[in-house]
Amino acid sequence: MAPVLDPSSTYWFTDADEFADASRDKTGAGYVYSRWANPTVDAFEAAVADLEGTEGAEAFASGMAAITSICLASCKSGDRIVAARQLYGGSHELLASILPRYGITAELFDVHDFDGIEAVLAGAKLLLCETIGNPRIEVADLPTLANLAQNAGVPLVVDNTFASPALCRPVELGATLSVHSATKFIGGHHDLLGGIACGDFEALRPVAELNREFGATLSPFNAWLALRGLVTLPLRVERACASALLVAEYLSGHARIDRVYYPGLDDDPSKPLADKLLGGQGGGTLGFDVAGGREAAARFQEALRLTRPAASLGGVHSLIVHAASITHTQLNADQLASIGIAEGFCRMSVGLEEPHDIIDDLRNALDETA
Repeated sequence: MAPVLDPSSTYWFTDADEFADASRDKTGAGYVYSRWANPTVDAFEAAVADLEGTEGAEAFASGMAAITSICLASCKSGDRIVAARQLYGGSHELLASILPRYGITAELFDVHDFDGIEAVLAGAKLLLCETIGNPRIEVADLPTLANLAQNAGVPLVVDNTFASPALCRPVELGATLSVHSATKFIGGHHDLLGGIACGDFEALRPVAELNREFGATLSPFNAWLALRGLVTLPLRVERACASALLVAEYLSGHARIDRVYYPGLDDDPSKPLADKLLGGQGGGTLGFDVAGGREAAARFQEALRLTRPAASLGGVHSLIVHAASITHTQLNADQLASIGIAEGFCRMSVGLEEPHDIIDDLRNALDETA
């Protein structure tokens, strides 16, 4: 049975006192206006909170709306954020260029530089990282980071997009908030934009209040699509992980691929953390360096027929992007080098196609552009 879609933007009342009470409360005394609360969005929030094992969740118009709202709800002018370098390009731009306009600064460290992070955490307003770093597919040691954050009295915010709740539940590992771009694995069909933050009610309250005033709330229709996606999330993630491992193993042996980054591979540095935190799975996304740099990577992508060059991940179709020219254009050459993104680096999201068809597509494109 499909969930109910309530597209209403506003709700009418027959009792003036009830209308006034609901307008003061905004979320707890009846529906008034869908920027404040909506039944379909509420159902989506409850479903994801259940998957993440948290008290509640707050939905947003996009993953970046979620990250931005958390940062702004946590900080004022003069405050400081500590973050991992292994972040999505949009998050880098937010920390490096946008928040400083409002007097909020950020210090970035390698996600495994625990000494460096610990040395600057005192007095920071939050510690930000990703479960699986975008785009180099490095798994973060969330329990260790959570311990550092707790000792410093700083909330740990984890972008769990690449793992999804099917592989990891960061709040159970000590995070304060777990965040997703619901556009990716949660939605799963390349047909919605959305974001969500999960945590306890106290941690979510200031974020939700800011979100409703800014108006970056999720639309009911996109919440309805995301609810549909949640039904198949575990099955899709399981298939994507299995296929991604086969693809990673194939590319690891190809002469035109300099290196493959995938936590499911036995020789990958993130394999122990994937075994510990992700149930032995490597996720549905991998990275690899095409020999010959940027030009060779571009020719290779243009030669693909099944895998589609597109800037997203976690859906039913296999997608590929060249990180330096698509997902991380905000970073200069030195910044790209500092997080290990080579000129020929490609990020691939493995979809639900037959894995051997995906591999044949990669083989043909590599052979054609040799």
